[in-house]
Amino acid sequence: MKKIIIAFDCDGTLIKTEPYGQCNYIPNHRIVNLLKILYTFKNVKIIVWSGGGKDHAERTVEELELKKYIKGIYDKADCDLDVDIAIDDQHSFNLGKLNLIVKEK
Repeated sequence: MKKIIIAFDCDGTLIKTEPYGQCNYIPNHRIVNLLKILYTFKNVKIIVWSGGGKDHAERTVEELELKKYIKGIYDKADCDLDVDIAIDDQHSFNLGKLNLIVKEK
């Protein structure tokens, strides 16, 4: 059974974007719930990554209590996985075979 790799971004996707570069780790409940639902599929592997670095992605996972749902945490720039679905708030990105843009802005 082939695993479908789904990557979730942090800022603006799993957590709300704060003004002036602040990060209060306020969850975007709609996207967090989607992550939890996708976790229930047998052939899905969920990763979390961030352009802000692996440390920021790890902190996001910790703050949102998502560790049990996640198979890997990465810096976007350093992830060498072949991602099937990437979920992000950026309008122009091409990090997965299929790229879903959250409608938050």
